[in-house]
Amino acid sequence: MDSRSWMLLEQEDPAWRLPDDLRQRDPIAARDCGWVEQMRPFIRQFSRPGELVLDPFCGFASTLLAAHLEGRAGLGYEIDPARAALSRERLAQHGATAQRVVADDLLRSPPQGSVDLCLTSIPYFGSRWASADPAQLYASADYARYLEQVGEHFRLIRRLLAPGRYCVVMAENLQLDGQMLPLAWDLGRLLAGQLQLCEERILLYRKPPEKLPHLAWRSDRSHEYALILRNQAAAPDPQQGLAVLQAMQAAGLRFAVFGSFAAWLADEAQAWPADIDLLLPAEDAGVNALLAWLQGQGFALSCWQQALRLPVRLADYRGRYYFRAERVLRNGERLRLDLCFELDEGDVAERLLDARLCRGLPVA
Repeated sequence: MDSRSWMLLEQEDPAWRLPDDLRQRDPIAARDCGWVEQMRPFIRQFSRPGELVLDPFCGFASTLLAAHLEGRAGLGYEIDPARAALSRERLAQHGATAQRVVADDLLRSPPQGSVDLCLTSIPYFGSRWASADPAQLYASADYARYLEQVGEHFRLIRRLLAPGRYCVVMAENLQLDGQMLPLAWDLGRLLAGQLQLCEERILLYRKPPEKLPHLAWRSDRSHEYALILRNQAAAPDPQQGLAVLQAMQAAGLRFAVFGSFAAWLADEAQAWPADIDLLLPAEDAGVNALLAWLQGQGFALSCWQQALRLPVRLADYRGRYYFRAERVLRNGERLRLDLCFELDEGDVAERLLDARLCRGLPVA
């Protein structure tokens, strides 16, 4: 792979193309079956021989076949059992029997240990393929639920991905009922809440052009995006974080610092954390006052990658534990606050009462 921001895919190699008999046996005619050729450069660039490549939506196992050809181990998840069987048959035809396909959803049967690269083509929203499995992304009835399900998968993928390693997601903006749905761009925003968004490559597929009538706008959709992300948070400026917390305290907002940022306050020799964890009193008025203050300071507010609309009712967010506030300055600096209003262990109110001052800030 070189530094060009685009890759031209000229022709699918017949040796690695999905056989017609497998395509004909698929209930949706091999929709979204990617090329082996589009995956191989990313495998070479972002993994080493012998390492493990994960495809959480493996379909017909194009990624796993590419991993086999590049000397990597492959682990794929395909929620449809019939499709999983076809993908195993395809791999067996190429002698790639060491590659593993799990006929289940990643969230229900996560692997043990870590993976070295996640490489996948996202299942596209808007398929008319009916499925009885509510976890099937093709079966999502509305776009908001679809994005929520995608976010759930990548929260797990972030935990599986070894530190510093990469995740590459192929996606295309869609045309549904004559309207453009910016799926690739929405995914970029969504996944950037889990991983560090590093770059993109635009994959181009050669198609013969057709002349458009005057004022016509529809294109041949002969490109897609490869979003390149890394499991590595960008560390913010410590002074920027301290200044925001001091301003919050001066404004009379109630909070306490905990987690890795509290440890850094106690000992600056420790590494500066990627974000700041705060405990908030679990009552609506105080939380809304703090969120409104942050919004006024240029922070974007979200909960599990979905934008917050103020005022919030904490009762509507039980089980989600925290809100996120993130500010991006024009020089690219980022500051992220995770605002926790409930914990798995211990009571938030008790920890707030027990908070002590450390460098002038309350620490729980």
